[in-house]
This record gives sequence, C-alpha cells and structure tokens, in this order.
Amino acid sequence: MGKLDNYANHQRPELVSFDDISYNNLKEVTAARKSWLKEEYIRTYERRVAHEALQKCAGYHNEDKLRLCKSLAEKYKLMLEFQKDTGYQFYQKNDISK
Repeated sequence: MGKLDNYANHQRPELVSFDDISYNNLKEVTAARKSWLKEEYIRTYERRVAHEALQKCAGYHNEDKLRLCKSLAEKYKLMLEFQKDTGYQFYQKNDISK
C-alpha cells in the first residue's frame, strides 16, 4: 500500500459480499470475511467517536446538556440499535442465499 499523502489519494479496498461468492472457493470466502471485518471495524469506530463526542458535549454543557446534546444522543442511540456487531460467522450461518 502506498503512502497516504492526503485523503484524495486514498483508495478504498473493494467490498466483497457473501452473496456474490462461491463458498467452495476459499480465496473468495477469505476476501469476503476480510471485507466484512473491515466494515464492522469502521462501524465500531464510528460508534466510539459518537460516544466520545456525546461525552464531551455533556461535559461542556453541564446544565443544558439534555437540550443541547439531544441530537447527538439520538444519533448514538440509533447507532447502538441498528449497528450491532455480529461477525461474519453469524452472517454465513444465516445466509438465505445458500
């Protein structure tokens, strides 16, 4: 991988879905697993950043934190609800396309 000088030079790796692969080909399965883990790591880090921002907002706005940090709290709540880490094994076991 080349040196990342700025964001314009960033090339995102190709996403591989479990729906588009043959489970008999180990290379395709491994690529799909790595892709799943990368995306899950990104979602986890997003939640961490949102949580830290919510903590900073609540710390800065002591008395008005319920009113001023409400939008951040709602976004974080939605992230916790809909972005659960399940892992690729859960998806593989429950894949309806098999």
